[in-house]
Amino acid sequence: MEILYLILKVCAILGLFTLLFLPLSNVTEWDDDAWYARFVVSALATTAWVGLLVFVPGAIIACAAVWAILLLCSVHVPSLRNLLPFWRWALALRHRIKGDSPVFIVERVLGLRPIEDANTDFKGVRDYLAAYRSYDDSGEALLEFSCGISGVTDEFVEKKATDGLGAMGAEAYKVEHLGPGHWLLHFWKTEPKNPLDDSIEIKASDLAQWDGKTVTYGLTEAGEPARLSYAQTSGIVVGGVPGAGKSAGATLLTLPLLASPKASVAIFDGKGGMDWSWAEKSASLFNNDCDLDLDTATDQLEQLAQRCVDDLKAHPWSSADPDFWHSGASALHPFHLVVIDECQTLFDTTGRSKEDKALVERCKRAVATIVRKGRSAGWCVMLLTQKPTADSIPTNIRDNCVVRFALRVTTREAAEAVLGSIPDGDPKPTEIPSTRRGGAVVQAEDGHAQSVRFAYLPVTEAAKALESSTLETVVHGLEE
Repeated sequence: MEILYLILKVCAILGLFTLLFLPLSNVTEWDDDAWYARFVVSALATTAWVGLLVFVPGAIIACAAVWAILLLCSVHVPSLRNLLPFWRWALALRHRIKGDSPVFIVERVLGLRPIEDANTDFKGVRDYLAAYRSYDDSGEALLEFSCGISGVTDEFVEKKATDGLGAMGAEAYKVEHLGPGHWLLHFWKTEPKNPLDDSIEIKASDLAQWDGKTVTYGLTEAGEPARLSYAQTSGIVVGGVPGAGKSAGATLLTLPLLASPKASVAIFDGKGGMDWSWAEKSASLFNNDCDLDLDTATDQLEQLAQRCVDDLKAHPWSSADPDFWHSGASALHPFHLVVIDECQTLFDTTGRSKEDKALVERCKRAVATIVRKGRSAGWCVMLLTQKPTADSIPTNIRDNCVVRFALRVTTREAAEAVLGSIPDGDPKPTEIPSTRRGGAVVQAEDGHAQSVRFAYLPVTEAAKALESSTLETVVHGLEE
């Protein structure tokens, strides 16, 4: 019987040693080596003290005296606390046993520790604030934290999030920079499905009547409607390789305006084909011979630029207010949109004669005038090209266009020709898969970009919508 008791005591001691590690086994393997070594020492000491008490029951008083001495000495030598029974385990437990606590995530996954006595005890001043939501039914976990510690940059957080995928049991992550020293991290147990990978086909009847400011053209990566506001926007650039969906996107951006009495749309089609034939009857000016008759296109652009300047000087929509958008678009004073498709035909001087180069320079000046002055006058230029280069879109014009759409391109130079410099962490048009026709990266006035996808509306549908709305448009305009 005594042998059986001895065996049971030995098993209990070994079981205790094993159990000390079970709640923490899923975190210690990616923790720092020093912390792991201290925990092992503490576990061995705990096992030894418990073994002594089990085999020598009367040793409790002597043990208590030694513990008190160790505790007093640890004031000067903190590492002696590791020899106390359950000390390291108890300190670690409240921070490690609950794997969905913000402290666990930030300190264990991102490696941000308390700045005071960080390697000895789990205490000190934490220079961060954090909130955490564990995995929901969609398999997504969210960690929001702000930190003012020097060295905690976007690059640091990106690297730590990558290294922490194993700690989170995740396959994918995304970092959102919410502000200076403020981030939101998304972790997914499995690679999430991107809503932009599914094509979006709509009918003309799905489009709401233009409200004088905003058009809805597709979907954002967050699954929300993607909208473009023409208010206070004097320039828009759209660029992408052939077949990326540029023309389909332009259809959605212009159709609501073409169908509305509150807008006047002038169209220059540099390709000279049938891409814009659906809009010819509704456009206030339609020129698809730009590549053959540069003289006429130049004169027309200069006339439009002069009208923009006259509107800005006279502000005919109001006798006192010089900003068109304070009154808003109306049938009497419509918003003016100038669309130039394949704009390289009007801007690129490569291979041109001396006379044509002079005409190109005049085109550039006219467009630059509208982009520079049109914001408060209710004028806007939309430039489209399938050859995004500095020659196709002059940088002095592009830089004044506050909204830029880059569909799929194959080179960094092409992406920057449309968007300019791309901030770190923002999506890049070179990463848009070829199967995502209509996918784009849109850069707004704040300089940051987001991924979107244009919906697809067949031009036959667009043509029918304009035919059915022509009479209604005229009547509505007269009533106003």
